[in-house]
Amino acid sequence: MRELKAEEALFHQGSDASLVYTVISGSLRLGRLLFDGRRQITGFALPGEFLGIAMDELHDVTAEALEPSRIWCFPRLRFDSLVASIPPLKDSLLERARQDLTAAQQQFIVLGRKTAIERVASFLVYLHRRFERTAGTSLSNITLPMGRADIADYLGLTKETVSRVFSQLRNSRIIRLETLTCIQILNQPALEAVAEGE
Repeated sequence: MRELKAEEALFHQGSDASLVYTVISGSLRLGRLLFDGRRQITGFALPGEFLGIAMDELHDVTAEALEPSRIWCFPRLRFDSLVASIPPLKDSLLERARQDLTAAQQQFIVLGRKTAIERVASFLVYLHRRFERTAGTSLSNITLPMGRADIADYLGLTKETVSRVFSQLRNSRIIRLETLTCIQILNQPALEAVAEGE
């Protein structure tokens, strides 16, 4: 097991991908450095989720802890044998892969066609569903382990735009900002409607 401090890297883009990881606690930011030096956030890993299960020999992203995090590490060959011997685990990973594919397809739509407020609302709906799936229960509050700059880089917006949209959603009484990192969803149907551009 590895324990990471906030901002510490678990692995880097281009490094050897011979291990598989699962997040025990905390959360990680996944991103890649573009040719012009800009950063693109490609996703976030939350407790219970696996990293590094793709068959690539090298990591195509860098994974950095957003907060103090604990990570289990498994050699890929051992992990593959374990998955083959436990059918429910194999089914769970297949379902997770389907969810990841759906999320990636949604992200193309978000970045290509949606307005700033639709992007942020879509992100909150998506993150809320992930937290509920992990918790196994309905949640009205979500804690954002990532900052506004990370959300902006993930959604292709500026940090200022993300902050402005949070204020719009708050003023519309769709969300309440308990703190900078804790959001209460006051009106889930309205948030979903904004996300869909209705």
